[in-house]
Amino acid sequence: MSLNGLERRIAIVTPSFARDFELCTQLNESVLTYLPPPTKHYLMVDGKDLDLFRVLENDRTVVAAIEDVIPSGYFKLPYVKKWWFSTPALVPAKGWLIQQLAKISTARFLQEAVQVNVDSDVRFMRKVDPALFVQDGKTRLYREPGGIASLKPHVKWHKNVCRLLNVAPDSLPLDDYVGNVISWNPKIVIEACTRVESVTGKPWHVAFTRGRLVSEYFMYGLYVDKVIGQEAAHVWIDERSWCHTHWGPEPLAPAKVDDFVNSIREDDVAFSIAGYTATDHDTTQRTTKLVLERVAR
Repeated sequence: MSLNGLERRIAIVTPSFARDFELCTQLNESVLTYLPPPTKHYLMVDGKDLDLFRVLENDRTVVAAIEDVIPSGYFKLPYVKKWWFSTPALVPAKGWLIQQLAKISTARFLQEAVQVNVDSDVRFMRKVDPALFVQDGKTRLYREPGGIASLKPHVKWHKNVCRLLNVAPDSLPLDDYVGNVISWNPKIVIEACTRVESVTGKPWHVAFTRGRLVSEYFMYGLYVDKVIGQEAAHVWIDERSWCHTHWGPEPLAPAKVDDFVNSIREDDVAFSIAGYTATDHDTTQRTTKLVLERVAR
């Protein structure tokens, strides 16, 4: 493979769990259909869910236990579904924080040049050129300028991550780094973790989980923008998400499905109904069917 080919290799990374198995299966099918070989799909799941997800394993799909990917010492207690704990102090961390740790930790194991984080509630619908994520040795950084005006969780993520990186927080409106198809340079992820350890004097994952209201995407984006700069990070800024999304906060109403489908851009490569909106299964499946029918026309 040429050097250019090596630079363009990407890995799709998805933390998931049993409840999202059907969605994750559909995502995996779309990765294998619309992303070119040798692109691989890495699935990190709870150890107890390995047998369920291993039916998806093949030469392009890798299934691993989250416990084997994140730093050692994290475990779940029986009958405590949403919480993980870390030794020796039994510091609690909700499952969504552990999924963030999994994405960050995966960067240390990948051989690919670019890590693309995609959650289970996303589905690709068109062919994807790796140039969407990496060009001329530079990695795409998604950033929506002024995208945060009053979203309280996002503001807290921004402030808490700035504290971890020892940089000054900004005033509203804030840039937003959160999306559904987020590309990272794994080397920059590792650098950001090292920065957190230098600032806090703690292992990066301990400082991160103790921050509670934090975001892996803010950590990466703010490290690039406020610590080392875009040129040193070898990134370019992209304001397009390329994923048509219903963010909610309410479920996608059946009466709004047609509007959602008809507002997809001709060059969007993926779509998503955010899982936290609790959109019912029938509406999600109907929407998926209509989206794929539209794209096929």
